[in-house]
Amino acid sequence: MKIAQSIPLSKRFTINDFNAKFPDDDACLDWLMEQRHANNIATCSYCHVERKHHRIVSKKAYACDYCGTYISPMAGTIFEKSSTSLRVWFYAMYLMSSTRCGISAKQIQRETGVTYKTAWRMFKQIRIMLKEDASEGLGGPGSAGVEMDETYFGGVRRGVKGKPAAGDKKKTAVVGIVERQGCIRALAARDTKSSTLLGMVKEHILPETSTSHTMASAT
Repeated sequence: MKIAQSIPLSKRFTINDFNAKFPDDDACLDWLMEQRHANNIATCSYCHVERKHHRIVSKKAYACDYCGTYISPMAGTIFEKSSTSLRVWFYAMYLMSSTRCGISAKQIQRETGVTYKTAWRMFKQIRIMLKEDASEGLGGPGSAGVEMDETYFGGVRRGVKGKPAAGDKKKTAVVGIVERQGCIRALAARDTKSSTLLGMVKEHILPETSTSHTMASAT
């Protein structure tokens, strides 16, 4: 049975697409420069004005069209001062962002051929960069709505199913907040009282959200 692809065609990015777009370090560096400084126009640290910068073939840098002062698109990024190939960095980011169930540093080591120490450092740096900014609320104008529900994790008591009794410390309440066609947020809660859940709503759902759905049973 053929399973339909859930990812829209416009958002698909296969390994062949990656290899075609980033065949070597130069292509990665040019892409990074374009993302940070569109059309290679950046403020020159010597001229103090925006000028066109041109690639220096012998260096991972670009030079001001007027005075020749260098700038590096890797400055201030996770790639700065790294001896690892820029394409290896990009490939590791591709693996971490495209693998649905996550990927380990050991897998990055196997895929890229770097040492485990290097793979772990890359894994840690990329994971920090991919981390969602929890300060941004879910929903907002134009949102398809936000759903909220609760569940419990922890030890099982004999003869007791479902919601734990009041004061039961063996189970932890976890509240899930999902923006339809958007992000998901899972939060541990000290309890499921209405005041606690309402506080989560105020903290994580934008007030401009048109519709909110909840199946959480507040106590």
